[in-house]
Amino acid sequence: MKKVLFIDWSPTGKKIEINSGNKIRRYYAWTILNEMANKVYSLRKENNYIDWTNVFKVYNGKCIVWVEYGCGSIAHLLAILLSFNHANKLVLNIHDLHMQQEHFNKSPTSLKKLRLQIIEALLLYRANTLIIPWPRLLDYFKPRTKQKIIIMPPGIGEDEIGKVTYCKNKRKTALYFGSMRRKGIIPVVVESFSELKEWDLQLVGPKEGEEIIEKSNVKYLGSVSHQELSSIMSNADIILIPLPNNEYTNKLVPIKCIYALNSCKPVIITKLEGISEFISMLSLDKNVIYVNDWNIHNLKEALYKAANTDIDVEKTTTTLKSFTWERRFQELIRNVLEDSNDRSQIKVI
Repeated sequence: MKKVLFIDWSPTGKKIEINSGNKIRRYYAWTILNEMANKVYSLRKENNYIDWTNVFKVYNGKCIVWVEYGCGSIAHLLAILLSFNHANKLVLNIHDLHMQQEHFNKSPTSLKKLRLQIIEALLLYRANTLIIPWPRLLDYFKPRTKQKIIIMPPGIGEDEIGKVTYCKNKRKTALYFGSMRRKGIIPVVVESFSELKEWDLQLVGPKEGEEIIEKSNVKYLGSVSHQELSSIMSNADIILIPLPNNEYTNKLVPIKCIYALNSCKPVIITKLEGISEFISMLSLDKNVIYVNDWNIHNLKEALYKAANTDIDVEKTTTTLKSFTWERRFQELIRNVLEDSNDRSQIKVI
């Protein structure tokens, strides 16, 4: 079975089109599937409208229905409908569950929250294979018997390892990249940096409704492409990853972690269990300085530690070579494409 219906927003087929972290897994899934499957049909056209011709092509055939969750309510409902044709295999690649809405952003309305819960529960139940980014996500649902679970921690592209260059700045520069909507943490970090006259702070990413007030030493650079981000990282002395500390974020590992480590710059990050487990698994604890609360006192202490941290570049790049998206997606897709009925297993890739 090597015919695939790829259910997502309009596929990201070129690296230059990546302008947010949530597109990275989607890009590699789409790219490697097109290399390995006989035929890959996209649910959506380039304008994001549904391509009903492609839906009808696979409706009565033996097909893998590959879902990048979340990609819109209509797309999710179509995936559930297609799963009732037992000739099809439903593969669900999970980036975040619906809880992400309330723990990163504003809480959804009660009606929207109920709708998300129902659709999510149906997708989780109907899927033959679930791909999740970290094992602690299993705390939120119980897999069915013979449901295949593949755990795929964050990765990095083969061509990106060790590609961040090094620029010596006259002033010390910190960088945060990602969404500005992080339960109010980013404005707190901005306010703290406004008191640190010896440091500059650069912010990269979409505002998504958050109000960012620039200071004399704090600059908001807006959204940039994935490729442009490497150049901006070259000018930074340290990378910041301030995240809200709650039950849900405590169980996850953001993709930005491994890209921050690839900069071979010290990383100051919220101390969360999932992240600390991931960093320890990589044996790169010396690259990271943890903070519990993002206040001026903790930030000053962390910046001092970061300024006196020497990163082992060779060890870092060698370690990251084991986490390339290309190799692991090839292994994952081979696992999905095989017609084995043995699905009562949990694999880590």
